[in-house]
Amino acid sequence: MSTRPEPEVAPPSSDMTGERLAAPTGLLAATVRCESAGAASAVVVGTLDGATLRRVRQEALAMRARHAKLVTIEARFVDTLQARASLATLDDLAAHGISVVATPIAARPGLFPPSQAPAQSAAPPLPDTTPDPFDLDPALRRRWLRPLRVLFDHYWRIEVSGLEHVPDVGPALIAANHSGAVPADAFMLSVALELRKPPRCLRVLYDRFVDALPLIGPLYRRLGAFPASFPNGEMMLRRGELVGLFPEGIAGVEKRFTERYRLRPFKTGTARLALRSGAPIVPVAIVGAEEAYPVVARLYRVGGLVGLPWIPITPMFPLCGVAGAMPLPSKWRMHFCPPIPAPEADGRAEEDIVAETTARVREALATGIADLLAKRRGIFV
Repeated sequence: MSTRPEPEVAPPSSDMTGERLAAPTGLLAATVRCESAGAASAVVVGTLDGATLRRVRQEALAMRARHAKLVTIEARFVDTLQARASLATLDDLAAHGISVVATPIAARPGLFPPSQAPAQSAAPPLPDTTPDPFDLDPALRRRWLRPLRVLFDHYWRIEVSGLEHVPDVGPALIAANHSGAVPADAFMLSVALELRKPPRCLRVLYDRFVDALPLIGPLYRRLGAFPASFPNGEMMLRRGELVGLFPEGIAGVEKRFTERYRLRPFKTGTARLALRSGAPIVPVAIVGAEEAYPVVARLYRVGGLVGLPWIPITPMFPLCGVAGAMPLPSKWRMHFCPPIPAPEADGRAEEDIVAETTARVREALATGIADLLAKRRGIFV
């Protein structure tokens, strides 16, 4: 999964500082599509409120301006009277060539107070389940797991330890060091968690540039990934998901071979999500991915021409053509460190709490990486 699984986010508004996530009064999953089949789509997921609707409106208007073709907003929402009234505020977009297709989802019993009770309908009640907001396709994910296991078991021969630190159920943040030029570490981290007992499905955040690549964004979402943003991560934790982030962001995979295992500055999204949601953070140290795809240089201008942040140059790519893009069979080791409990609001400024938690995550990863490096005998063994 091409990732920037660490969203850089603005601090929550002051009236929310230090508070836990409250039960939502309505949820919205909106996909903005252009009439042109080749045009990129955009996905917005969040609590159905004014801020989320503004994001949907902005995405739709921007897409309409870029492509000069009809745009459709496909909105799935938890069905309440207030939700229907809120979505009606988008009706004025019809004058701009933007249509709204709203599909209600049945609310779970007891989720809303009486004032927010689901709207009654003559139609048969929908099942008491909420569809995945990013169109996860479990069957497709299982099919991909088989070839990925070949890489996991036989090519990189990945040794995993500390899986007992991952909770069997409920939300948690999986925060790992990022490396290797191509995001194979995100795939292998997902495989490790699928193979544990009981298995967990890791939902990795990816950078928004992925949605602009033909076919890649929809494929990643069907495999379980979702666009990196604070509201998206917040929403998935509410659903009890295991959310994967890389606190170094895309800077982690930019590192040259001479800079391997030197952690880049951490973003604060992991700590903020933990503070807002109460979800624990499980740091994961990964060794071996740096040597699988050793970067000696980066071509930013060429990457921008094809919609990528940069093009990596390795000892064999592009010199050896497509064959040179094959990663090396380095030996990987992966250690799940003891969980870091979600920080509690204790009267200090939120920025101080977030900075302290971010430092704890960084220290845990640095220690885990150092321990794994000390134990290995060589790059390929």
